[in-house]
Amino acid sequence: MKIKIIFTKQILLAAVITICSQQNIFSQNRNGSPADKPGLFVGLSLGPSQTQITNEGTFSGSNVLSNKMNTFFGSAEIGYFFSEYIGLSSGVSYSSYKTQLTLATYQNNFNTIDSENETYERRVSGTDIKEVQNIGFVSVPVCLNIRIPFSKTFGFCLQSGINLSVPISKKYTSSGTFTYKGYYPAYNTLLENLPAYGFPSNHSTVANGELELKPFDVSAIASAGFDFFVQEKIQIAVAACYNRSFSNISAYTSPDTFRLSSDVDQINSLMGGSSKVTFQSFGIKLSFRYFLK
Repeated sequence: MKIKIIFTKQILLAAVITICSQQNIFSQNRNGSPADKPGLFVGLSLGPSQTQITNEGTFSGSNVLSNKMNTFFGSAEIGYFFSEYIGLSSGVSYSSYKTQLTLATYQNNFNTIDSENETYERRVSGTDIKEVQNIGFVSVPVCLNIRIPFSKTFGFCLQSGINLSVPISKKYTSSGTFTYKGYYPAYNTLLENLPAYGFPSNHSTVANGELELKPFDVSAIASAGFDFFVQEKIQIAVAACYNRSFSNISAYTSPDTFRLSSDVDQINSLMGGSSKVTFQSFGIKLSFRYFLK
């Protein structure tokens, strides 16, 4: 009987020790997880993106086509996770937006005067017109970071916030074939194919210029993907990201009548004839973070 009691006590003691040791091991593993309250971090992100600058209301009724183009972006960030699930981050980033606008044909007539102060009607027509708009922004992102861990090292990450942006490059390049004619009603005469007098026919033109943009812009940013701790303090992530401007970025004053070209070898940006200009991008980013804990 005593042997049975002693044997039973030994079994109970062994069970208690086993349960306690398992709990301690689990607790130690949990506390050792790099995703558990990771704290302060710094990071770098970069990647390619497909971008588009939308020129709304350009030549009302005309067929202006807008094509997306590939660019790149990069950022440096600093942030803090208040728990393993949520944190805040900010930093500085650079992003480029690029698009190509095409216009098959263009025609415009307007009254003006020549070098001898004679009034005439200037007739301008163009074909195969293309314009590439290229804008670069330096931005300060302010983001909410959400992380859902699937294991000690692997998790789902979500980031959303706003970009406070300043344009640092704002260029356009235009090309097309233009014909300029002059009709003088006082003489009932049409001047054409006279390049020496400013009336060339089928004249190929390439022009470069600077876009007129507002000095400051606010856009929405969001990304979602997966992250992985390769070491206790080093995390990498791959995510799809999206960015879109909230409002009109153009600083042009839309004229009552927009003139794409008035003189030989001169092409204005199509943005000047737009009522609203916005941008958007969709890309893939690779991120590296180092946790300072």
